[in-house]
Amino acid sequence: MLIFARLVFLLLGIAFSVLVAIGQQDDDDDLLLIEIEGFEVFSNSMKIIDGMTGREYTGEHPVILGFRREFDTILTKYHNKLLLDEAKRLKERAEIIKPFTEELAALASRFGIDGFAVTGPHLTRELSIFKRMAKDPFFNIEELVVWDLHHLGKDPSKLPDNKYAKNIRFNAETGEWERRVTTKWEVSWITPDRYRRQVYKFKEQGLNLETQKGYHFSAGLRPDVPSNAFQDVKLQYPIFYNTGETVETQVKQLTHNFLLNLIYIYDPYSWVLRGNTRFRGGFQRQLHEHIKKRPLPISDREWFDRVLSHFLNDIVTLRYWGPDEIYDLQMLSADPRNSHQLGVGLDLLNWQKGENRQVDFDPDAPVEIPDISFHNPHRARYVLLDAYRRYGDTFLDALVDRFLALEKRGSGKELVKEAIAAVSGVSADKYIPAAIQVQKAELKRFARE
Repeated sequence: MLIFARLVFLLLGIAFSVLVAIGQQDDDDDLLLIEIEGFEVFSNSMKIIDGMTGREYTGEHPVILGFRREFDTILTKYHNKLLLDEAKRLKERAEIIKPFTEELAALASRFGIDGFAVTGPHLTRELSIFKRMAKDPFFNIEELVVWDLHHLGKDPSKLPDNKYAKNIRFNAETGEWERRVTTKWEVSWITPDRYRRQVYKFKEQGLNLETQKGYHFSAGLRPDVPSNAFQDVKLQYPIFYNTGETVETQVKQLTHNFLLNLIYIYDPYSWVLRGNTRFRGGFQRQLHEHIKKRPLPISDREWFDRVLSHFLNDIVTLRYWGPDEIYDLQMLSADPRNSHQLGVGLDLLNWQKGENRQVDFDPDAPVEIPDISFHNPHRARYVLLDAYRRYGDTFLDALVDRFLALEKRGSGKELVKEAIAAVSGVSADKYIPAAIQVQKAELKRFARE
């Protein structure tokens, strides 16, 4: 039996305990030690299936055998890369929580809002997934399904009536055969409390292996998920061979394509948030909840509380990551496709009769730039962001001074307008429309096609 050798990853600067006790710094000499127990090679029990017959492949075509030899190496290296990259991301996230929230707390205290802190436990889902991956791979590729392009020709009516044929099709528009992979990631556990409730969550994914476009649907994941709740992800992986090119060229192309597709289909972390939005955005929501509980001399609290929490969170974000972080995340969040697409674009892959995957938006509609209105508590942040980017802490100081000078309940909107006029030298009624146009242009820079 082929056994994957035990690996040890050493990362300088932080002990593994920091991934559990967030923000607890250790000496620089400490090491992050992640030890992966020995486990079977991913595809040791994988069968090679002849797609045309539906039976186990018994031939010796050099393209098939050559690609099969590369299979384990690719999967193993990519699995290890996922672990190492996630260890680094968890380390970075752990290190940022304490200083980021301390800066937020300091800014909030300038408005007389004390006591802000973000309480844990943090990263519980991520650590459960990480521990599961370190112990055993998620992926179980049960069958490598091989298709002879010479036998397929260009007649889809020649496809056999078996379960493997549902994952290939002839695209009349491109004149090419296409393959797909569909997967279901399942999580199931019994809660450890006295109620002993059964919890079941899943996410489904599919990818066109030629275009790298697909779909992603997730039922979410609870923070208390244990690492042993994740079940193996079983799938079939189809390949085409006998294209008339040399064996070496075909094996190289299949290997490259497999790695390219693996990046998208082996996606263990995107349950609640997609990979391009995970660990982003700061702690605005938590700060907003904290501000709501404090008495403030403001009449329009619903507007002011949210705007202030966004503004302070944006200031700290600017300090750590710069303005592009704010606009890029906003445009990703504004694009409904980002929640459901897998790979480089959205494709629901409804290839077969009875398949009717749907989304509740028009996937072909261009992404609209979010409407910015000073009266919208979610979007007024961009007016304040514009003022801060132009005038820096001078604008913040003007806002704090006017807030602290309130002797009775006043309007938060008027407070902000007065601060804008004081630092800009023009009336807020003139400044705000101009700022909105500038901020829309900034957002537009990050709109995806």
